[in-house]
Amino acid sequence: MKVTRAQIVEGAYAALGERGLGGLSMRGLAQDLGVQPGALYYHVASKQELLAAVAARIIADVPAPATDPRAAAEHLRAALLQVRDGAEVVSFVQAYRPDVVAPAQDLCRLFAETLGPREAEWAARTVIHYVLGFVAEEQNHAELVRAQILPEEPARATGSAEAFAFGIEAILAGLTRR
Repeated sequence: MKVTRAQIVEGAYAALGERGLGGLSMRGLAQDLGVQPGALYYHVASKQELLAAVAARIIADVPAPATDPRAAAEHLRAALLQVRDGAEVVSFVQAYRPDVVAPAQDLCRLFAETLGPREAEWAARTVIHYVLGFVAEEQNHAELVRAQILPEEPARATGSAEAFAFGIEAILAGLTRR
């Protein structure tokens, strides 16, 4: 069976959703797709490159912020929450290949309207780091509940959106005072 890059990325995205980042391996993905591991490397040079493609897939539908960094942060959070360990994958790719994480670039352009270029980059990174950290905590907590290490806390889940909004408001308020 021949496999395409798109099939590999979709397969990795599905495997991530089912097994999480710890359960995603090139060998396991090849088995899922019914090919030899070498077939994957024809299309992706390494697992890091595969994760960059998966990160791009995770955030593909995040709309570019027109004028509202708050909405951009909420859209990014929603996209990350759609896939298990999404924040961890995107965080890794933010360090490995920052050019892949478009919301950071879009936010930078948005902040450049009111801040200098260097400060706009820092502001965008601050917002992105907040979103990634917040969602990573949410997803880690969900993993602990799934593993029955922690009990399910419905109040925590319903309060997450409010807590997230509070944090974004605080960050943006601080940035606008500059």
